[in-house]
Amino acid sequence: MIISCPHCQTRYRVAFEAIGSAGRKVQCAHCHQAWQQAPLPAADEAMGDDRLFEAMDEDALDEAMEAEALVAAPPSGFVAPVPGPLPAAPDAAEMKKRQVAYSRRRHAMSSRQPLARVRRAARGGGAVLLAALLCGAYFGRVPLVERYPDLAGLYEAAGLGVNVVGLDFAGLETLRTLSNGRDVLMVSAQIVGRASRPVPVPQVVVSLLDASGRAVYEWSVAPRVRDLMAGERATFDTRLSLPPSEAVRVRLSFAGAGRAGLSDPSVDLPAGPAAMPEAGEPY
Repeated sequence: MIISCPHCQTRYRVAFEAIGSAGRKVQCAHCHQAWQQAPLPAADEAMGDDRLFEAMDEDALDEAMEAEALVAAPPSGFVAPVPGPLPAAPDAAEMKKRQVAYSRRRHAMSSRQPLARVRRAARGGGAVLLAALLCGAYFGRVPLVERYPDLAGLYEAAGLGVNVVGLDFAGLETLRTLSNGRDVLMVSAQIVGRASRPVPVPQVVVSLLDASGRAVYEWSVAPRVRDLMAGERATFDTRLSLPPSEAVRVRLSFAGAGRAGLSDPSVDLPAGPAAMPEAGEPY
């Protein structure tokens, strides 16, 4: 059977049992208006139509009405078109200007929050602490390496040699000559004080190196001074008869001292002995 909403004229197909012989109050699923539906014709007059809907009851009637309403109603989110020209697209430069202004306002608001102030204070304190540590590591590198010798390699890698001995060499010179027909090597240099306090002067180790840098002969020399401090110098010299033929360089170092920060100077040996002056000639 067909019933029609008297308000929006939406039509629904219902069974006789859903309305009954006395009629009933129904509600339109489309316009949600209610009305009193009059009884439908007798069942025997509409038997042909009702046989198709014998299992329909009141719930089926409601479902049918809702289905009809969904078909007739516009889809969710539908916006009716507005007559007239479309609005112009916003200018790109203006949009960028607005975004920058918005970012500035947001940053200003967040910077006034207590947590942001704590972060700024922490960053500032961390920077000051790091600067203090770097200054201490630079200006106090000598005491640090004296206490922790393993740090010498780290300073060397950073290009900051640390002279923990407090002494250094300067003016290294070599001379090969003949004395009584024998080849003699003469080595001389100066020991320079680098520390602000007197530093004991250890023995000086003279090393003869071959072409590969391997020591082929070494001997030690006791300096004539006991200690030196900054600005003081002491000269030492030594000689060796019949130096090894494979020796090509001479190197100086301090006995029993680490090599951290020391350049350990070395020079090439002369190619051969210089001629000694003859008797009666000026020397």
